[in-house]
Amino acid sequence: MTTDSHNPPAGLEARPPASASPRTAAQIEADIERTRSQLAGTVDAIAQRVKPANVARRTAESTKARFVEPDGSLRTTRVAAVAGVVLVVVALMLRRRSH
Repeated sequence: MTTDSHNPPAGLEARPPASASPRTAAQIEADIERTRSQLAGTVDAIAQRVKPANVARRTAESTKARFVEPDGSLRTTRVAAVAGVVLVVVALMLRRRSH
């Protein structure tokens, strides 16, 4: 595959093309500070997302949503299904112990 030195393959551009005039130290410092600030915001967002308390809260909300209708009433068919599975598991465990 041949490539033109002025047009690298898509996705391989490391940075935007250089402008006609070189950037000043102040412009470079401003870019670095802007990037640092964006990175700090990203790290903070990730930290909040993986914080154990937040993970537990989201899991509890998700589980509750599976068994409770938006109006607050129970989804009886789902509750009954889970109760049935629990009863079968308990019965199997008790049966195993008795043998």
